[in-house]
Formats: sequence, C-alpha cells, structure tokens
Amino acid sequence: MLVIGCHCRVPGFGAGYFGVDLFFVLSGFLITQLLVGELDARGTLDLSGFYLRRFLRLAPPLCLLLAAYVAVGPWAWPQFKLWQHFRDAGLTGFYLSDYARAFWNDPRVLMHTWSLSVEEHFYLIWPFAILLLARIAPRWRLAGLAGIYLLATGWRIFEYEHLNWAETYFRFDTHMSGLISGALLALCVSQIGRISEERANAIGLLACAALVSCLATSFWHAPWALVWMMTLAETAAVGLLVAASVQGTWVNMVLSVRPLVAAGMVSYGLYLWHYPVAVFFRDLLPWYQTVPIVLVIAFAAAAVSYLAVERPLQRYRRNLGDRRRQVDATAKPATIA
Repeated sequence: MLVIGCHCRVPGFGAGYFGVDLFFVLSGFLITQLLVGELDARGTLDLSGFYLRRFLRLAPPLCLLLAAYVAVGPWAWPQFKLWQHFRDAGLTGFYLSDYARAFWNDPRVLMHTWSLSVEEHFYLIWPFAILLLARIAPRWRLAGLAGIYLLATGWRIFEYEHLNWAETYFRFDTHMSGLISGALLALCVSQIGRISEERANAIGLLACAALVSCLATSFWHAPWALVWMMTLAETAAVGLLVAASVQGTWVNMVLSVRPLVAAGMVSYGLYLWHYPVAVFFRDLLPWYQTVPIVLVIAFAAAAVSYLAVERPLQRYRRNLGDRRRQVDATAKPATIA
C-alpha cells in the first residue's frame, strides 16, 4: 500500500518507499525460519530443493510480466528504442536490475524490479550463511548475525558518504540490512511466545509511531533516509512482526482482516504489475484518477497470475516437498544402520 501510493505520486506518500524495507524484513524473517526449521529437522539443507522452490515461486509470474512488457512496451513507451525494451527485460529476467538501476539508471519502466534482484541475491547466498552459522556454537549465532547486521548498516552509511543516493539505495550489498534484521528475529522466534499480549500491543504502537515518523520526515532522495531512517523503518518492521506474532494483539487482528489477507495472497503479482501501469497513467492523469485505475488493473492481473500460474505451482511445490520428506523418512533407517 505504501509503495503503490508512492509510485502513484499520492500526496503524503513521498516516503512510501519505506514499504520495501518492511518487505525485506518480512522476507528475511520467513526465509530464515524455513531454512533453520529444515536444518533442525534434517541436520542439513537441501540446497537444490530450496533453489528449485524459489525458482518456481518467483520466476514464472515474473516471466508472465516480462512477456506482456515486451509485447506492449514498445507501443506504450515509444520514446525508448526497441532494443532498450529487450535490454530492460533481460536485466530484469537475470535479476540484475538493482545494480543496473544504481549505476546506469536502467531499467526504466521496470525500475521496481530492483527489489526482486536484491531478494534473489539474498536467496543465493543465505543458505550458505545459515550452514556457516550452524557450525558456530549456539550462544554465538545471534551475536554473529547481529555483527553482520551492524556491518551491513555501516557499509550502507559508508557508501553514501562516497556515492550518490541512487547508487547507494538500489544495490543489494547496501540494502541487505533489512533482510538480516528479519533473520535476526527468526533466530529469536522462540522468545516471542513469552511476550505478553499487553507488551506486544505496546511494541506494535511504538513500531507504528516509528514508521509514521519515517513517512512524515522523509521524501524521495532524503539524505537522512539512507543514514538513519532506513534503520528506524527496519526496527519498526521487526516490532510489527513481533506484535503480529502474538495472538489477540491489535496488529494481529488488523492484519487478519479478510481484504488484507486476500491482498497478501496476490501481493507478489500486485507488486509486479502495478508499477508499469502507474508509470503509464501517472503522467497523463491526476493521482486520484491514477490510483483506482492502477488498483483495478494490477489486482486483475495479479489475480490472473495467482490463479493461472502461482497457485498451480504452489500445489506442485507442496507435492514436491511431500515427496522429499517421504524419501528422507525411508532413508533414515538405512543411514542409522
């Protein structure tokens, strides 16, 4: 919601790009939970299975968007040459748009896919980081990951002192702190259940106040956004996750409302499709006309993507996981013998 408002140039949503930081924290939390859960259950990680599941989850909906873009892009944005449209689709398809956007200002119409590239780079290296952390004594794992978070945050601030805003903002290596903060929370998930409902409600309120302060005091290219406010937004995301994880809290109840749950189910497709539509209409119409058009078209495209592509592949991934678990179960006696 924050990102769409920002991309549609809604007044007051100039700092809506912090919604991406919320997403990174959530993603780091969920992926680390999956990896740590598998490591605890199996004693190792099925790397080929992990990468296959990630590919089946992310690549097909993206390919659908890229096919539509290659077909419609030359007509919708004739100011760009045909080879530029194919180049941008290639940069996006190979998950290179984060560094391309940082240093060469490409892709244009598919600019929003820089965050998908950041995610993909994280997926490539994080299983190996989890395996490395598993070799460390448990009492040092959290401290080691906290050290990595501090290094990532310090690296972003250091780079901003030497590069411009875009060159710092769009890159994986300078934008991985949110993913790591989510991973930190995943390692502390056993402690969340001990938090009382009252304390979780207070954490949720503080997190919302922190997020509102980020949105109210920042704007696109705000210099302090990369130095301090991004860290505050990541902290707010951690607080919201903690509050949402405790049953009965107001955050948990708000996020359980059916329209938000439904939007969450198609959120990947919604993110993929909304930006090209927003780019096309926001220079032609005022924001209050752009927003409903973007929402209708993006939700329709996301629903088609979910029903025709994502949900069938979701069932396939689930069946694939069941078969792998059956293989593990039958292999255990032979291993023990």
